[in-house]
Amino acid sequence: MALSAFAVAAARRPGYGHVADTISKLSARGVADRWLLTGGLVAYAVLMTLCAAGLRRRFGSGGWGRILWGAIATHAALMVAVAVFRDDLRPGGFFTVEGAVHDVLSGLAFSALVIAMLGAVAMAKDDRALRPLRLVTLVVGTAMTAVGIAFLFTPPEVQGVPQRVMVGLASIWIISLVIRSMAAPGAKTG
Repeated sequence: MALSAFAVAAARRPGYGHVADTISKLSARGVADRWLLTGGLVAYAVLMTLCAAGLRRRFGSGGWGRILWGAIATHAALMVAVAVFRDDLRPGGFFTVEGAVHDVLSGLAFSALVIAMLGAVAMAKDDRALRPLRLVTLVVGTAMTAVGIAFLFTPPEVQGVPQRVMVGLASIWIISLVIRSMAAPGAKTG
């Protein structure tokens, strides 16, 4: 849903560049159709909250399961905050307090997903449904961390590229996690 809102908002904004502009520029101060991306982010957060609730039901409220679904729930809450605090329209830095808060919250939201991945990797040794995701999760988590660090040093002219890589990796992992988690605990899968 958030990706659909992003696509529509990007198509409606003349001059928006997928290479240079981050997704947040579609809801920045001074952008006309800010509500499109904001609504998409809130809808995404609602879906991620439901995902966290399903993971809690599936994996329980103790140990690594709590880290997995708790980090995803935290990610969802942070995405609502990302939607509320608008980014600065100009790329490349903290120009307003609100823009700085937005950028920090965005980084924390992606970090929460990496923490969720650590929980999934730890759980995979005991849960056969998650075992096939173990290596993929390690690779995706490592790649997201590396790309996230690189993003901090990326020139404004190309900041959209690493962000889209992170969003793509996160999306693939979340969908894979949900599909694999639907298998019964201890079931023979893969």
